[in-house]
Amino acid sequence: MARAHRQRRAVRMNWSAGTNPRLPLLAAVVLAICGILVVQVLRLQVFAPVVPASALGGIPRVVPVEAPRGLITDRSGVVLARNTPRYRASLVPGELPPEGEPRRAALMRIAQSLKIAYSDLEQAATSRIAVVDPFAPVALRQGMTGDDAIMVRAALAGIPGARVEISPSREYEPTGALAHVLGYVSSLPSEQAQSLVAEGYTLNSRIGIAGVETRYERALRGTPGRRLVLSDPQGRELHQLGEDPAIAGGNVVLSIDLQLQRAAEAAVARGIKNGLSILRPSSQPRARPLPAGAAVVLDVRTGEVLAMVSSPSYDANVFERGTNEAVSALFTDPARPMIDRTYMEVRSPGSVFKPLVALAGLEEGVITPQTRIFSGGSLTVRNQYDPNIVYVFGDWAFHGNVDLNRALSRSADVYFYEVAGGYWEGGKETFKGLGADRLAAWARLAGFGRPTGLDLPGEASGTVPDSEWKKTVIGDEWLLGDTYTFGIGQGYLTTSLMQMAALTAGIANRGEVPVPHVVRGIERGGIFTPVPTKIGARLPVSAAHLAAVRGGMASAAGDSDGTAATGVPAGVKIGGKTGTAEFGLPYPDGVFDTHGWYIGYAPVENPQIAVAVYLEYGVGQTHAGPVAKEILDAYYNAPGALRAAR
Repeated sequence: MARAHRQRRAVRMNWSAGTNPRLPLLAAVVLAICGILVVQVLRLQVFAPVVPASALGGIPRVVPVEAPRGLITDRSGVVLARNTPRYRASLVPGELPPEGEPRRAALMRIAQSLKIAYSDLEQAATSRIAVVDPFAPVALRQGMTGDDAIMVRAALAGIPGARVEISPSREYEPTGALAHVLGYVSSLPSEQAQSLVAEGYTLNSRIGIAGVETRYERALRGTPGRRLVLSDPQGRELHQLGEDPAIAGGNVVLSIDLQLQRAAEAAVARGIKNGLSILRPSSQPRARPLPAGAAVVLDVRTGEVLAMVSSPSYDANVFERGTNEAVSALFTDPARPMIDRTYMEVRSPGSVFKPLVALAGLEEGVITPQTRIFSGGSLTVRNQYDPNIVYVFGDWAFHGNVDLNRALSRSADVYFYEVAGGYWEGGKETFKGLGADRLAAWARLAGFGRPTGLDLPGEASGTVPDSEWKKTVIGDEWLLGDTYTFGIGQGYLTTSLMQMAALTAGIANRGEVPVPHVVRGIERGGIFTPVPTKIGARLPVSAAHLAAVRGGMASAAGDSDGTAATGVPAGVKIGGKTGTAEFGLPYPDGVFDTHGWYIGYAPVENPQIAVAVYLEYGVGQTHAGPVAKEILDAYYNAPGALRAAR
């Protein structure tokens, strides 16, 4: 017995002394076994797709949890897009009766109750989501109010497979002033559903389709969560085992000021209502609303979009609570309310292009600020091969001898014909102009012919023509007349309103053309991350030449006979330029239809904002100018954050 005691004591001593060479190996084996057991428990209790009902009392299922979508606010924090509690009617294919008459009867009752086609229901019941998870609800009707949900729930009572459940819905600023900017959300597009599900969306997810909602989808969406639940064989939830909570999306803060936005919207609406268009073929002026218009206000230093209006617009809430017919009507409306005319559409800019032609002429040595050109109301050019053929390029008025300042102030067409294309007499070029290719190069330097980089989808590029372009696209040689019309912003040249606004900001901002952006930054968890300012183009112009062009624009707005005087707000000196671009074929009386443009920046001494206005079938001085004046008046009388920014 004493011997046994001594042996046990020796063993204890060996353990405590750590002299047994097998001890580390034994400890590692024990730890490995424990680790395997822990992993198996986690796998079986949390991650296993199926756990025997005898063990847990039901069938475990992973239920995805959508993250609350982030808010969209204006620059002052006014909420423009929020989440509101709504309801949806859903179909759970796994709860339908088996194939046969009971199943057909259930689907028929659901179709009648929700007023949807039986074939659509049958398709939902056999969709991809029904195959992957037959107990995952398939949305049939979204965006129902509480009262609607009560009525629908009563109509669906007792029908297997039919549910009414809460479903967050998007609610937008109701006036439609920002519909094009905000965009909207919708169900996953069918052609993208497979790839989006692979990214973590469910087939019931909502996704941004247009505007900020789609451009900043990743920031707004957040991180989805999931719940592990026990369900009975019919798919009814019995118990929640665990949850991985969703993380809400970030809030997107726009650069838009809602107060200025509403003022710009009202100004454009009045410009449309008060517009005078010419009814053909009588050629007699008559009051009638113009069909459409748009306006943009930029911060010339940062490129922030302070206001952005396109009319006609639409109510984005239609996509959440409207009928299928109401949604379809938006896309078939001949007025095209879904098109944002500030950046999705391009037109000939007309005379608002002349400041860039002037800068190009100065930098290329074609003119100086003092160069005088005679404008007798038209420019006549004889065909170099047949002098009996005469081409007449008209001006809108007789101007006499004008220098650069006066040419910009009075928008003298003949001056810019010659700066662009030169002057020919007796078959010889007596005044050498820029030529089409050099003018096109300057247009591209300024950012035309490509998107500005605006942070919204679907931006148009426009066209900068030159001799090679015409040969390739039109299949014809470039003519002198093409260069003349190019020099006054017409012919084949097309630009968007946003491009013209950016150019105006660049002229005001020492030749640096900013990249416009509608989002000021992202707020997440109390931390605000601003969108950086970017320069889209740097005009290689001297300060003296830039000052000469800005002086001409100041005269256009400040002189009593300046063509841009209609856009000047009280008490503020601005630089401006009008444009009235002819388009289409002339009527029998020789008159063309026109679009009206206006660009301007303010104040002249220390520019802060640029404004650009466009009215379809309008006139720049008569229609677009007063709209710009009203917008500038609103800016300089605005209280609050916008005033502080000045």
